[in-house]
Amino acid sequence: MFPNINAVKSQRHELKTKTQAILNTAIAANRGLNKTEQEQYDSNVAAIDALTKQIELHEQGAVFGDSGSSPVSPVTPYGRVTASEQSWGLRPAASVKPSAAVSASVDLNRFGTEMQAFMRGGIQALSTPIHVGTGAGVESVGVTIPTSVLTALAAYGNVDSFALAGARQIGTEDTNPLTLPVVSSGAAASTFAEGASAVDSQPFNLDSFTFGGTKYSRLVKASEEALMNSAIDLSGTITDELANGVASTFTAATTTAMLTALTGNANVLVAQGSNDIYKTLGSLLHAIPTRFAGPTNKWMLSRATLAKVKDVRADGSGVPLFDPISNTLFGRDIVLNDSLSGGQTIYGEWSAGAYVRKTPFRLQRLVEAFASTGEVGFKATQFVDSKFLASLAGVTNQPLFYTVIS
Repeated sequence: MFPNINAVKSQRHELKTKTQAILNTAIAANRGLNKTEQEQYDSNVAAIDALTKQIELHEQGAVFGDSGSSPVSPVTPYGRVTASEQSWGLRPAASVKPSAAVSASVDLNRFGTEMQAFMRGGIQALSTPIHVGTGAGVESVGVTIPTSVLTALAAYGNVDSFALAGARQIGTEDTNPLTLPVVSSGAAASTFAEGASAVDSQPFNLDSFTFGGTKYSRLVKASEEALMNSAIDLSGTITDELANGVASTFTAATTTAMLTALTGNANVLVAQGSNDIYKTLGSLLHAIPTRFAGPTNKWMLSRATLAKVKDVRADGSGVPLFDPISNTLFGRDIVLNDSLSGGQTIYGEWSAGAYVRKTPFRLQRLVEAFASTGEVGFKATQFVDSKFLASLAGVTNQPLFYTVIS
């Protein structure tokens, strides 16, 4: 049985507030969680995860009753789908790129069909659930595009460099301050003879990041005639352009924040100096502490920098540094980010060194605002904030290092 979706969201928000309070108490006292706090924290997190799954199910099209009904078949502008159609197998659609990060429960063809109907005005009520998300408009009819679908849009996913690199993605529905504790190593462990053990506290170092959210928004207007008469996939064109504009902008801002953190920490620089590119990148590869070194480590650099290194070969062996078949450097994946325009090349474990907070991607259809000019507006909005472990100079084991290829 499922409660009203608003009640689910309210319950989850209350649990998040209580959980944050537990962490704040420990941070204020400069200590870790005690046994009672840890048990309550784990219980709250498990409950939050369960509620989040219910909300995600709703956002993917399930309808929740007002007082405890089971989810029913999603409704589209073309009627209720059958039980077999609810399997929503992953199938590619025009302007949509399948991705390993996309949930298998997402039908991309259906997404394209319903987005087209939304663009043309086929969905007119906030109460009408559609597969692309839930009604979220304030000034007008609006939809939120689930992350599982959004990452499949090439125009968005291909320029969201930090998500591609594996930076930790923190999804929230608002931009209320969110504090993330950061624990760094303290004293080394001691050795003891039989019959003895540690009795004195040697606490770890505890820092924190507080996330907010910068608003990124873009508006595109289309004439009523174009929406009515266009034989092309106008919805895909507009959606791609809006998604690309938002993602490109916040990626550039996130890159600036990352470079500020990296250049402010002298311990994460591998200088090229007189070394050639091969030796410099080899040194960068091995700069990552053993704790963070592994096959999930990735490079991030611009296309211009990649062009400089793709033909570099090891001295005497003729073995190229870049493998064009696997798109790897030294056997590690590459993520392109053209905002790294100064030759900066970053390498390491992104999930431990980079954190990005995002709200859902909201698309609004503005009818009345531009009615006098015979146009319909489409506005995309998303709030994003980012933090990097390199900004904490006191953390000695850093997961991301960088160099500058001159």
